[in-house]
Amino acid sequence: MKISFKELRKAPFEVKASVKNLKKTYAVQLKLATLEDSTQNDTPVESLQAVLAALDSVTEYIVDMLKLKPAEIEALEELSQEDVMTIAQRLNMRLMGMSEAEIEKDLTESEDDDEG
Repeated sequence: MKISFKELRKAPFEVKASVKNLKKTYAVQLKLATLEDSTQNDTPVESLQAVLAALDSVTEYIVDMLKLKPAEIEALEELSQEDVMTIAQRLNMRLMGMSEAEIEKDLTESEDDDEG
């Protein structure tokens, strides 16, 4: 499937919707879910370590899935945490079978919920 991230490059990325990539997607989601648990139960140092590990996992996931080149990796790391998480979220949704239109609708509804 083709997926575009204009923040990283003009041409769309080709990502294979394989079981291998789906497993990587679930693994990064699990990492983020355990992050929520650890930030509630851990000491401040452990919480920061968990946040850093999760951010590393998300960026590694994006680099791996999109097969980013060094310049694209640099562009990714220059983005805000929110932008990186949005890229990972869109990538997750596409790999799980959602269309761009469904993703846009879902993300728009999420933003509306956050504001209300």
